[in-house]
Amino acid sequence: MKIPKLLLSCVVAYAILLVLIRGLFPPQSSATLSLVGVPLLIIAAIIARDLARRSTGPTISPRNLASSRITEDPVKFLSGQIRVASGATDSYFEKIVRTRLRELMITKVALEKGSDRDMVRRLLSDPNNGPKLLGNNELYALLYGPLPSTRIRTEMINKAVEMIGAWKG
Repeated sequence: MKIPKLLLSCVVAYAILLVLIRGLFPPQSSATLSLVGVPLLIIAAIIARDLARRSTGPTISPRNLASSRITEDPVKFLSGQIRVASGATDSYFEKIVRTRLRELMITKVALEKGSDRDMVRRLLSDPNNGPKLLGNNELYALLYGPLPSTRIRTEMINKAVEMIGAWKG
């Protein structure tokens, strides 16, 4: 609403200025460029200044860092995953938990033996070569054997983690 008032005041001032200046010149002279163009440039400058004064810069909204992290304590997060795995369906336990344990073992064997991870993965998935490579039938049965019942899954996970940690090639 301020710009229309500003424009109206500029038009009134221009009309008064035009009447005063035209009164000084003879009536047969034509309007010059400075009489028409300069006031228009002044009006444009006044409007631009008014708009620039009222404009604001963009605000930067602060990111909530807590929402981008999974959890503050990785131990609590892991224990929560184990708690979920103990009562989860067989497919979740097989696809998520056991696959993660197998990947840990594959990484450890590949590092200890200096072999390629894909080759170690193929050897461990073979029921004949896997137990020989690990040298521990119980660990192989935990990782690749039949699924345990839901009530002993937490014990199985703990035992597998301890055995993977203690395994030496």
